[in-house]
Amino acid sequence: MFWQKESKSGVLGSVSQVLRVIAVSTVRADKVLVLAPHPDDDVMGCGGIIKALSDGGAKIKVIYFSDGSRGTKSGKADESLIEEREKEAREAGRILGVGEEKFLRLADGKIAPSLDLATRVRRELEFDSPDLILAPSMEDLHPDHHAVAEILVMSLKNYDRGVHIWLYEVWGASRFNRLFIIDDYLSAKQEAFKCHKSQMKIKRYDEAILALNKYRALMMDSSEYAEAFYATGPRNFRKLFEFYSRHHESKI
Repeated sequence: MFWQKESKSGVLGSVSQVLRVIAVSTVRADKVLVLAPHPDDDVMGCGGIIKALSDGGAKIKVIYFSDGSRGTKSGKADESLIEEREKEAREAGRILGVGEEKFLRLADGKIAPSLDLATRVRRELEFDSPDLILAPSMEDLHPDHHAVAEILVMSLKNYDRGVHIWLYEVWGASRFNRLFIIDDYLSAKQEAFKCHKSQMKIKRYDEAILALNKYRALMMDSSEYAEAFYATGPRNFRKLFEFYSRHHESKI
């Protein structure tokens, strides 16, 4: 079961007409699968909606793909960071109401789409039958994020169960058609950010993401913070990904 409730405030007229964006104040689902390229992307891209869903009774599972070992100032891998970042992710998950985490521990910065990874995600889909999948946008500038989006596309081949897919943004603004108001969940998202101490020492990702959430909220009549998503279904997502893959390279 999945449903969403539009916000009474709505989206500013010009934005709504051109981009066909819907402002959402409430969302419910029974089972949610979150795909996170790194052990903090769930908090950054969709921490607010995760908290909203868990408060509404959803069972939430997060799959973390990379080991996060390159979350260092130099960008070089540090294996001692792996367990630390997993602990941080679990602590943040408890704040947001995540029920289960899986860590695949792939090499950070080197995630590559493969049949094996697609099969692993497909097993999760077949076993849990989630109502909603939260995954990174294929337009995200980070190669690991784009790879996870492609893995999801591969896993959905011939998948005939009804499921909603909401693509979130982290590294840069992506196309969107949903704005989820997170004013009531902002404090939880901020607390979850604090759990990722190793990464906040490198850069203030929390300030950057919350600024993006603030900017997105400007497109609504009355909201302070919002997370942006592109809501779609399996068939349209595959078509969209194929189109983007053909045309994303610069023509300059």
